[in-house]
Amino acid sequence: MDRPSFLVFSFLGSISMVILHLIDIWLLEYSDSLLRHFLVEWLPLYLVWMSMMLIGLVKRASPPTCG
Repeated sequence: MDRPSFLVFSFLGSISMVILHLIDIWLLEYSDSLLRHFLVEWLPLYLVWMSMMLIGLVKRASPPTCG
């Protein structure tokens, strides 16, 4: 996968995670354990997608190396 495609893929994945998270909050309405639910279920997913975006941005910005 080339770098621009990887960046678009990770951006779309991040946006879909935000949408799913908002739908989850809206439908299930966690009131007492919202923080625990976020830390256990959603934070790891956010970290993975954001790290993919960071990798795509850093790799895209770095100059190609001649090897």
